[in-house]
Amino acid sequence: MPNKNQYKNKLEYNNTYNRNNYRSFSVRFNNKTETGIIEWLESQESIKGYLTALIEADIKKQEKKKKAASKNK
Repeated sequence: MPNKNQYKNKLEYNNTYNRNNYRSFSVRFNNKTETGIIEWLESQESIKGYLTALIEADIKKQEKKKKAASKNK
């Protein structure tokens, strides 16, 4: 069984790795007024995957708008 020192070292390594390689975002939804959003998100196979797909689609949409606007100048 690993001792506390090994566990502490691994935890510190993982925390450092995560800080250096990931960004975390937190969103809160109200249980009473945003039930539809909560239920929809919870019905998705992957909330992260769903949100990532939405954001990527929006980025592409915005890029197309910018290109169209620059062509019209």
